[in-house]
Amino acid sequence: MNFTVTDIMDHGPCPEYTEEVVSDLWAGREDLTFREICSLGISARDRTWIAVRLAARDTVVSWADYCAAEAQKHASASASASAADYAADYAADAATNAAYAAYYAADAAAAASAAASAAYWAADAAATAADADWTKTRNEELERFLSKLVEMHEAE
Repeated sequence: MNFTVTDIMDHGPCPEYTEEVVSDLWAGREDLTFREICSLGISARDRTWIAVRLAARDTVVSWADYCAAEAQKHASASASASAADYAADYAADAATNAAYAAYYAADAAAAASAAASAAYWAADAAATAADADWTKTRNEELERFLSKLVEMHEAE
């Protein structure tokens, strides 16, 4: 399935993504595939936001489970204090992805989304205070999570 600018605007993106901005991202094309949208030159966080709204509910729920399992795997592997900090921040990013999915999947998940969003911003503040290597690693992980969602979407 392909998506138009109108499809995106119907999901109510944040104010910085006006219809003009989204149209510019479409670069004159009438519609884009899911993969093309997930490859746009915008932040992984913004691409994830729209991806969970465009993918099928079952796919998003499975993806949220994947994100949670990845967070658990990293948390279990941490032994030192710095590894624990890394795992906590990693888990916050995964929780944010899961919260996006939960919010989209069910209206009752709005409270969980708000809590995970707060965790994300706390992790983001910690990452900003940390060195650039952590920020790079976090962005790579967000890209990996998004790639997994694209893979799952294409398999549906």
